Amino acid sequence: MPHLALFALALTLAAEPSGAAAAAPSPPASLTEAASASAPPSASAAPCASAPSAKPGEEDIEVLDEVVDLQEDEDPTAAWYGKSYPHPLRILALSTARTVRKGGGEFLLDHRASRPIYDTGNGEAAANMWNHFLGLDSGLAVGLGFRFGILYRLDAGLYRVGGGRFDTYEFDARFQALSQDDRGIDLMIRGGLSWFVVPNHDDALWPFAQVYASRLFANRLLATAGVMVHANSSASTTRGIKYRNEEHKGSVAWGAGLEYRFASVVALDAEIVSCTAGFCSKNPAFSGGLKFFTARHTFALVCGNTQYLTADSYITNSVTPWSELVIGFNLTREH
Repeated sequence: MPHLALFALALTLAAEPSGAAAAAPSPPASLTEAASASAPPSASAAPCASAPSAKPGEEDIEVLDEVVDLQEDEDPTAAWYGKSYPHPLRILALSTARTVRKGGGEFLLDHRASRPIYDTGNGEAAANMWNHFLGLDSGLAVGLGFRFGILYRLDAGLYRVGGGRFDTYEFDARFQALSQDDRGIDLMIRGGLSWFVVPNHDDALWPFAQVYASRLFANRLLATAGVMVHANSSASTTRGIKYRNEEHKGSVAWGAGLEYRFASVVALDAEIVSCTAGFCSKNPAFSGGLKFFTARHTFALVCGNTQYLTADSYITNSVTPWSELVIGFNLTREH
């Protein structure tokens, strides 16, 4: 029996070591902190960045089906009315609400035939087209002019048109009060004097004024409209001494024009001027044409029912019907 008791006690003592260790009193906290402070850092305390990252699965990778280009394409028409081409100062004979660039200049050369392309005067219209070379063999109205940019939005010009009965000179200044870049529309005021040199008679000098508004749409369509006033004007059929008889008086007219740029170097132009008060002929003055652009020049082939280009005659309409159009051309050179 004593042997069995000793054997049971031995088995009991053999099974207690782990429990005894768990029940053993822990050392004081101060001793634990000191031991941990003095112990060298273990490899397990290395920064997490040194551990290799796990490779994502294929199902976690997002595939872009389409690459989006965040850079917008530049509009190719943006430069059509920029510095690469002449400043749009006129449609054909009708002014826009813009001025010559500061320090720049523009030279003008205008021609208009006096005989219609399809002349039915003698009943042989088809033969006249060839014999008169579309009217160009007849006398031409020739206009020469030059404009200079004095300041920003301010220019001045001189324009001359020669005629059989008198010569007309125009002196004017133009100020662009508003700009489309700032206000959404161009607005220009023009004022000047018409000087008439009449052979064997005293010269005549009369003022005129004009106001124009213009706007460019989508870098393709340039629209202009305005009101024109001349203190003393005359119709195209006037035969007497200019501004010295009852055939002459002041006139008021409105005008509008469009230029559609369907390519960088080609545009279609059209304009109309209609007299509303004063000395007015029967038919509003109409002109249409094809305009070509280069870096410094414009050339326009013009067809219309008026031969007149100056402020005093252009606003009085025309006695020529739209069925008897005359041919002409405009040439400008920008400096």
